[in-house]
Amino acid sequence: MPKITLSGLAELVSIIPFQLGFEPRRSVVIVCFHGRRLGMTARLDAVPRAHAAAAAQHVVAALLQEAPTSVSLVGFEDRAGETMPLIDALAAATGLARIDLSARLVVRDGRWFDLGCDDCPAEGTPLPDRSDVPAVADFVALGRSVLEGRSVLEGMVRPLDPSVPRHDLLEQAIDDWQERYEWVRRADRGVPATARETAPTGSVEPDGCESCSATEFMVEESLVAWGGLLRGETVGRGLEHWVPALVGVLRDEVVRDALIAWICPGGQSLNRVDPELVDRMEVLLGPETRLAQVVAEAQSGGPAGEALRLAAALAADWDSVDAFRFAQARLEELCRLTPAVHAPPLLSVVASFAWTCGDGARARVAAELGLLLKPEDGLCRLVLDAVDRGVRPPMSA
Repeated sequence: MPKITLSGLAELVSIIPFQLGFEPRRSVVIVCFHGRRLGMTARLDAVPRAHAAAAAQHVVAALLQEAPTSVSLVGFEDRAGETMPLIDALAAATGLARIDLSARLVVRDGRWFDLGCDDCPAEGTPLPDRSDVPAVADFVALGRSVLEGRSVLEGMVRPLDPSVPRHDLLEQAIDDWQERYEWVRRADRGVPATARETAPTGSVEPDGCESCSATEFMVEESLVAWGGLLRGETVGRGLEHWVPALVGVLRDEVVRDALIAWICPGGQSLNRVDPELVDRMEVLLGPETRLAQVVAEAQSGGPAGEALRLAAALAADWDSVDAFRFAQARLEELCRLTPAVHAPPLLSVVASFAWTCGDGARARVAAELGLLLKPEDGLCRLVLDAVDRGVRPPMSA
């Protein structure tokens, strides 16, 4: 997480939308501090008093794991008093857990209220102009922006709408790619011809590639597409052309997990990936797309390599590396071009990427949508559980 420090409560209420990535509404935000430095930030929907104690208890375990020196509670209200049941329940729960509660605040109608201040104006205090808040400038420098609401965040990863004319063509193209892929995988495993269906139209044969199987040939096709995606070489209709190869291969969890290990900083280790597949990713994806390498070079302070030059990374704080924002935008664009029936594996990649980058809001949105489309998706469930429990991603520890 960015190392942001605050000088007062007015700055705190101003930077929360930048921490979340969107403007919270009808919510209570829990902000953890380590001294004056920000730690974990969690958002809960406002709930009736009958459900407040259970909601508060659910988050206490995550707070204990974070081990903050103090926490602040901030309610964002449309209607006066709607966040108070949860604020009261959280205050009681943190007290029982011996967690120092430094502030209880409410934001409403462009003003903020300090619930623990007897001398503060009853009508509240106007929110400061964000351009006057130094901590906001720090977030802007780190590439953080604020969307209007969570629905906008959801829209950035929402699958292709069925009403879009090209939807059915893309869905069928991905179906065809996956059918060919499954056919060649069975063929390469030596399944007798009499037990196989007729080769699908357009099935590939490794032309001029004596050292690779038909399966490896199709994987290489996908890796070429992923390299173009991550480097920004395929845009618009050019990207649509590659959607079957980009999305189709993700049903193969071995390849999906290898891609996650490659692009997610501090996530799964490449040591668990087949060395031959790693070699192919090195060549076809390109070392500049291996974001764990970007992190290592940025944190070491060593000479900038190709990855850092591509990302224009001039600072040692991993969260300021432009490569992460660029990759995130490309992944989200691919989500919006993918029909819902094929979206869950891609959403699990996007959720994993967002979580390892410390963006809990984006991780939650992608994981929840993936589970809505495929309730049994294990990776989306794993990411969502990590966000719920406040497990800190490796690169923000």
